[in-house]
Amino acid sequence: MEMKYELQLALRPVAAPPELWDRVHSGRVSRPQTSSRRFVWALALAVVLGAVALSLVRLPERNNSQMTFQCQNPAQLRAWVKANTGFNVPLRAALPASIQLIGARAVGGRAEIAYRAGNRDATLLVSRADGGAVIVPHSQVNGKVSSWVMAGQRFTLACSDPSDFQLACKLCHLD
Repeated sequence: MEMKYELQLALRPVAAPPELWDRVHSGRVSRPQTSSRRFVWALALAVVLGAVALSLVRLPERNNSQMTFQCQNPAQLRAWVKANTGFNVPLRAALPASIQLIGARAVGGRAEIAYRAGNRDATLLVSRADGGAVIVPHSQVNGKVSSWVMAGQRFTLACSDPSDFQLACKLCHLD
């Protein structure tokens, strides 16, 4: 009972302050202090900065004319890769006519070897394997990428068509 009395006493109607009634009768609406213009300008600046940042990001280009070392000879390409990256890529001495080397480049601690399998472009990436990497012979990662570890090096083969993997094996292996 005592609690009920306390609640009634605390929740009883009270008179509004006179300045509140003045504002109600005048019909003025107070505007928030923050300006929406500032927000719009800040948002526009963020969009412009984002666009500039995105324009500076370069996606890897698959333009064959940008190969650092253009070469169709497997022995010369293998020697160039060894000299410029330290990687030993076991390319065959003579490739079948269905595979044409385009060239190679050294990018960020890895070698990229561009070639054509049939009539489609493909890339073989060679990099250092992680310290704990186990030798994994030819494990397909997903539909268009295959990766394996051999002799402390990670080989990643990227083809536009999964059927090119059989043909790509002829880079290093006999039929």
